[in-house]
Amino acid sequence: MEPHRLVSTGYRWYLMAFDVERADWRTFRVDRIAESVEAGRFVPREPPDPAAFVARAVTSAPYRYQARVLVHAPAQVVAEEFSRTSGVVTDAGADGCLLATGSDSLGALTFHLAALDADFTVLEPPELIDFVRAVAERLTRSARLSAQAAAGQGQGKAEASPDGPEPGPR
Repeated sequence: MEPHRLVSTGYRWYLMAFDVERADWRTFRVDRIAESVEAGRFVPREPPDPAAFVARAVTSAPYRYQARVLVHAPAQVVAEEFSRTSGVVTDAGADGCLLATGSDSLGALTFHLAALDADFTVLEPPELIDFVRAVAERLTRSARLSAQAAAGQGQGKAEASPDGPEPGPR
């Protein structure tokens, strides 16, 4: 390893280093480093932006699904909903902001997006687009059934007694 920089995500510290064996940049949680060995001499390499690299590595890369979403709300508003370790928010001009995040569950991603209270456009992955569509259809059906049930209760149906249901035939 050729260490380059320590980066704080707000909750944890990460070491950004070049892995000579893999010929690629990597991140290591500092609290999980059990032992260290002197790196020896090496010529420093041109690194990617350390903050962006670590943010991407801890917010989406470790997960099965890596999502890019255009959220139709100001970046500042969306950033307040996501910690620096759960999503990277960047300004996208008048359209809103881009959110890069990840999860091992399409359901969890969908839940967090729906909880934003803002319209959004899933850019990737395709599986998330399909999942959001299926959830939206199911919620629409549920809302329709709920409205029908509520309307049916007000149309001459017996209301439940505060003491519980009336006893049935004996």
